[in-house]
Amino acid sequence: MISRIVLCVLFFICSFQALRAANNVSIIIIKDTVCAGAPVALTGSVTAGTPTSWHWLYTYNGASYLLDSTQSITTTFADSGIYVITLIVHLSSGAIDTQRVTMYAQLTPTALFAISGMATVVPQSITFTNLSVNAPNGYIWSFGDNSTLVQNTLSNPPHTYSAVGTYTVSLIAFGAKGCNDTVSSPLIIADTVLLTMPNIFTPNNDGINDVFAPNAHGMKSLSCTIYDRWGIKVITLDNDNVSYWDGYTTSGVACTEGTYFYTLTATDLNTKSYNLKGFFQLIK
Repeated sequence: MISRIVLCVLFFICSFQALRAANNVSIIIIKDTVCAGAPVALTGSVTAGTPTSWHWLYTYNGASYLLDSTQSITTTFADSGIYVITLIVHLSSGAIDTQRVTMYAQLTPTALFAISGMATVVPQSITFTNLSVNAPNGYIWSFGDNSTLVQNTLSNPPHTYSAVGTYTVSLIAFGAKGCNDTVSSPLIIADTVLLTMPNIFTPNNDGINDVFAPNAHGMKSLSCTIYDRWGIKVITLDNDNVSYWDGYTTSGVACTEGTYFYTLTATDLNTKSYNLKGFFQLIK
């Protein structure tokens, strides 16, 4: 359907070349290099005549796609590469004017890490596995205890926590032309009790990280409900019945890769209550 509409627009332009106005249309953009997947604002401007309609389209890898029919639009370019943006303006005089700009979409990195080496002692040394991709310009770790680490290459840093507490660990992955990505995950350091949530698992039956489960120690009660990206409940884990998730629905259907969310309530042996919300990645 989109291809037919595009062809009609192009045929309309070709049929009315005799009515083409002097070029007084411009496209206002903040910059011509953007990040793939990020919103891009485009605005049309006319220096003479009265516009009656605006039509936007772009060309990518030899194919053309319609965008919108308003003076200002916001769009995204899902893939990296070169995009040619065309604005077609119909004027009250019957003339048609056009303008084109070329935009470059840069590959956007994905920041991702896993946590391992948990124990029930303080000080506690944690190993962070960097699973990021498409980040040629390095990384910055923030460990949540006022400590940071700048890295130029993909490596797996250890970090030692000297005090009990709840920390937010963040990783920034730097791509080209300012295209960056950030991911954060909560981390609880405890001496008598332990409650941490993994942020990734890989149910591919290789015997490594095949199930998702809270890393809990010293808990009197615990309930963790997992939801898919649309907010539909997948499964509930608890102390007594289901202690882990193997990546399947309760009816035995394998779940797809992607982001899942959890809510967790727990009470430890010292009667302290926990209420956590977060997300994790299922990767096969």
